[in-house]
Amino acid sequence: MDKTIFIGRQPSFLNGMARTVDIFGTLNTYDESDNARISNAKAIGADCLAVMDDSVMSVEQFEDSLG
Repeated sequence: MDKTIFIGRQPSFLNGMARTVDIFGTLNTYDESDNARISNAKAIGADCLAVMDDSVMSVEQFEDSLG
């Protein structure tokens, strides 16, 4: 499943290098929504999907370890 970062941006090497000289924090931008409930629902949904994926992977690894 697709794991998306809703609030922040995906980190990259170039962004990291640029942030070292960004004294005034002008590169700090976040996804802002007009409705906080929708933003929270999206973030909670993404968290639930990530936990579900991790749980499925753990069960599969456990089953593989049993033989």
